[in-house]
This record gives sequence, C-alpha cells and structure tokens, in this order.
Amino acid sequence: EAGVYRANCRMLSILGADIGDPVERRWAGGPQLTHPAVVLWPDFAPCLAELARKLPEPGAVRVAPGASLELKGHHIRIEALDLDGALRVEVVDGASLRIAQLVVRNRGHEFVALTEEEQAGAAPEELRIRGYRLVRREERAIVVPEPGEYEVLDSELRQKSASPVPDAPVLAASAA
Repeated sequence: EAGVYRANCRMLSILGADIGDPVERRWAGGPQLTHPAVVLWPDFAPCLAELARKLPEPGAVRVAPGASLELKGHHIRIEALDLDGALRVEVVDGASLRIAQLVVRNRGHEFVALTEEEQAGAAPEELRIRGYRLVRREERAIVVPEPGEYEVLDSELRQKSASPVPDAPVLAASAA
C-alpha cells in the first residue's frame, strides 16, 4: 500500500506537480515514511503517458504532506488543484470532469496505529497486517453519477452539458 502511494506520488512529481514530503509514522513494525495517500485508479491513468494527458499544467497541482487524493474515472482533467486534506473524485463512464481550479482544505484522513490489544487479535487480520487503520476525519467528495460534461471552477461543480461523452478510444498496440 505504501509502495503504491510512493509510486503515484513519484509519477506526479516526474510530471512537475508539487508533492509533499513523506511523513514518518510508527506502527508495530517500526517507523515508516509515508507519502501522501495518492490513489490513481487504472481507469483514470493506467500509465505515465495517460497521466500526463490528464494534467495539462502539472505545476499547478499541489498535494500537501499527509494529504489523500483518490481519482477514479476515464475522463477527468485537472488543470489546477491545491490539496491539503482529503479529496475523492469519481466520474462514471459517459461523463467528463474538468477541474479548472480547486482548493481543498479539510482535516483529511488519518492513519492511526493499532493498539496492542487490536494487534494481538481484536482487529481484523487485514488491519493487523498493516498495523494501522484509516480514520476518515473529513473528505471533499466530487462524484459525477450521471453522463454529461461537468467542470469544477472556484470549488463549485457545474454541469455544462447533459450529452454523454463517448468512451475513451482504445489505443492500438504499437508495432515492434
């Protein structure tokens, strides 16, 4: 899990986004550097080239240390984002979302170490393996549940058109 966060932060950094430094956290297994919790679902950006197309101005994207970002959906374009907290974006097939400008400031998510009792068996196995649980303190959610064209400008979600967006084109494999 921490490796996925690190890899996703690294891809954003390679493109020029301002990604916060990792934060040291302590679990039962000892200290661990934890990057911002960035989850890029495969339908959003299955590779670096696709991620680059989704961020036309990567220098206008900032993710603070300890922040959480989750992006899910084919047609999401982020032009300017300043995140210090937690943001979840979900866009259904047939819809597009342009984030022209968005500032998110909230309490976000917190990774909380398990107690000795929880680690000894009181917590489910998947949590004991991690050594922590995710506590969702506060989250900005932008969910586009219906087809159409949408945009976020000055933190407000607006529908521009109700017409469905065609599916993403299938990329042909290059000849070797």
